[in-house]
Amino acid sequence: MSINSINSNYVNTSATQSLNTSQTNLASGTRINSAADDAAGLQIANRLTSQIDGNGQAVANSMSGISVTQIAQGGLESITKDLSSLRELAVQAGNGIYSDSDRQALQQQANALLENIQGTIGSTTFAGQELLSSDSTLDFQVGPDANSTMGVNTNDVSDTLTTNGLFAFDITNQASLDSALSAVDSSLENIDSLQAEYGATQNAFSSRVDALLESQANESAARSRIQDTDFAGEVSNQVVNSILERSSVAVQSQANADASRVLNLLTN
Repeated sequence: MSINSINSNYVNTSATQSLNTSQTNLASGTRINSAADDAAGLQIANRLTSQIDGNGQAVANSMSGISVTQIAQGGLESITKDLSSLRELAVQAGNGIYSDSDRQALQQQANALLENIQGTIGSTTFAGQELLSSDSTLDFQVGPDANSTMGVNTNDVSDTLTTNGLFAFDITNQASLDSALSAVDSSLENIDSLQAEYGATQNAFSSRVDALLESQANESAARSRIQDTDFAGEVSNQVVNSILERSSVAVQSQANADASRVLNLLTN
């Protein structure tokens, strides 16, 4: 009777522990809930989690980089439109029937466009950072590891346009028209070059985001294979352990009943 009781208690305890483990795994969705479950697997899963989280932040950083290039391109596009309008005014001022007062009126329109260009340069910003007012680089961490950065160049557009002679734009007399047109053409060429540079940088960020998302998906799948619960298998284990627990309880109850009957016989 004592041996049967010990064996029954052992089966009961083992089944209960296994049943509790199955319930914990099903509730949490993971098969590794502590280092005791799988120490090596837990370490690998934690490293993958760190990598996944790093990739997620790198994606966010890359999206900020894309936003910077888009805003810069928007500012440059506005400047391009104003430069095209200036060119049109310069060509219009070359009309021989225009008087000096007519050309002065055209110059006033040109001055307004030049002021608008200066305003665009100063207002093209991202998170308070001016993008077209100084020559610098904004660096973005675009990976979870060291040495994974990409830069977006900022440019002193005002200085470039000043060098081209744009802000000395004068169409009040025909003698200065060639200089005015030359300044506009040089400025358009510089702005087009900057737009191409920002476009290439945006494409580089977009490609980086695609690579990061793919890597993140693969790492998430790898982590899932290591630590996630196999629900079908765990439910089967739960059923088996539940049956074992109940049967061991029944065996224990029977053993206790036998002991009680023997005790009654001895005392009667």
